[in-house]
Amino acid sequence: MPHTRKRRSPLGATLIALAGLAGAAIAFYLYITPLTGVTGTVGALIVLVASLLVALGAVLMMATGHRVWRWLTVLGILGTALAAFFLHGWWIIVAMAVALVGVVLDGIGPVRKTEGAAA
Repeated sequence: MPHTRKRRSPLGATLIALAGLAGAAIAFYLYITPLTGVTGTVGALIVLVASLLVALGAVLMMATGHRVWRWLTVLGILGTALAAFFLHGWWIIVAMAVALVGVVLDGIGPVRKTEGAAA
């Protein structure tokens, strides 16, 4: 008898991944562009890496479907937004707000059943 697993639509996780990549791109811009106030700082690099980890969390959410990745991704989003606030990276905060919308969509999105091998 095949084992049935419930999987969410990838829409929310895709939105999170795109927002994380957008945040990383903005942080990279702030890091390399002169006169941004955070050019070459460790803080800008931390936000860059944290944004990439948010995108990775979204990929893990899509791949595994485990709730723990959703919660860890939410913590990453909030931490990244806080760090961006201290760097005056307002567009990164906007990207993380979009990522939070993705978390909500992932939580309430339609569930589809997939067939898999019995565990």
